[in-house]
Amino acid sequence: MITYIKINGFKSFQNFEMEFTPLSIIAGTNASGKSNLFDALRLISHLAEAEKIHNAFRKEQRGEMYELFSQLDENTHSREMEFCVEMLVNRTIKDAWGGEANLKYTRLRYELKIRRFINRSGIEDIEVTYERLENLKHQDDKWIKFLPKETLTYWRPKVETGKRGIPYIYTESINEIPTVVVPQDGSQGGNKRTYPLTNASRTVLSSIDSVDFKHILAAKEEMKSWRFLQLNPEDLRMPTSKKTGEDVISPSGKNLAAALYRINLDDAYSLVEISRKLNSFLPNFTEVMIKDDIANKQFVISLKGTDGKEYTSRVLSEGTLRLLTLCVLEQDMKHTGLLCFEEPENGVHPFRIKATVELLKDLSIDFTNLNMPLRQVIVNTHSPVLVNEMYKFKGDKYVSIHFAEMISRIATIDNKKVKLFVSKITPVAMDAESTIEFTEYERKITLHRIKEYLQTLDVEANS
Repeated sequence: MITYIKINGFKSFQNFEMEFTPLSIIAGTNASGKSNLFDALRLISHLAEAEKIHNAFRKEQRGEMYELFSQLDENTHSREMEFCVEMLVNRTIKDAWGGEANLKYTRLRYELKIRRFINRSGIEDIEVTYERLENLKHQDDKWIKFLPKETLTYWRPKVETGKRGIPYIYTESINEIPTVVVPQDGSQGGNKRTYPLTNASRTVLSSIDSVDFKHILAAKEEMKSWRFLQLNPEDLRMPTSKKTGEDVISPSGKNLAAALYRINLDDAYSLVEISRKLNSFLPNFTEVMIKDDIANKQFVISLKGTDGKEYTSRVLSEGTLRLLTLCVLEQDMKHTGLLCFEEPENGVHPFRIKATVELLKDLSIDFTNLNMPLRQVIVNTHSPVLVNEMYKFKGDKYVSIHFAEMISRIATIDNKKVKLFVSKITPVAMDAESTIEFTEYERKITLHRIKEYLQTLDVEANS
């Protein structure tokens, strides 16, 4: 899971910083930067596995490659973007060949810089200029205050022997050439891999696939696992063809039926739990069923109503399908890591928003439960109803609410002062503990913002 991010030079972000809890809500109006944050996370995720950084910049991104760099004025974009991500990763890691290893450190920080330039052919191009991965030192890690004392050493193992003083990836000048260095994992010395940064077309992290470099692989797998839900009701309604080879729910909701069939095969009781959970929110449905339609080579979902009739996914409402998807994800053992959910309130009646919020909370980790997968949810929303329901968790330190807005800022770039409109995402000063230190003025401002935002409840309910 991601615990902190810093972004500079990407879209509307300039020296932007944000902390995350297991369940983080980002609220704001349209064009306030909420989706840009998801775009940044999506780009980082793709960069962690792409064989060429160009592919990551073109995959699921809005705009041309140069447009992902911050726009400074009408005709100028920044030359460099940089990211810093702090993570909590799983205690064990497995590679594609079945190799498995235990991690010494589960708190990692990854830094990356990418530069835009004109190549020899006069074509706009990009390259990696800096990369670094290191463990977070215990004394410098403020975020760990979120972890309960009784389970702290489980999520962040105690180091019994010498502390690591050298990063897993770092950049230095070798023969006046910027070079990424990868030492042996588990060793302060020994052999090193070196990668000269001369028009580097991929990240070093993306090239590591073996548990021989277990901490690098763990960071890579963590970022690769980030999922982005933008559920499409038509995709949710469709049965899953057996010819697709997919049994994991796609970002738009495809393969829901195949995922449910797989979950039922692994543990038939999971279907009972999904039925029970959905019924608690939608009493008109008593049972969730998954059928293997052999004749048509597909899997079909149906719900049994209190009237005894069965209703296939083809005729179910969008709101019902969205709640069902969250119930299925909760029971899906293949679902771990970060889930970014774009406007979960879409298609859901305001009376059902409370059910949606409860499901999102259940999908995020409770660190007191050692049997629970490492799961995190980040939501962006413009619904005051959803924010109001989330605010009821104000005493829960695993839940945070943030407000997104665009502000004007004067910045010095290339020795020139420019006026920029940048994204600001401000945490609400709730009752929960935070690593963010608020002044009394900031606390009053954020509390005023949420009250002002929630006053639009009546407007939304009557519109």
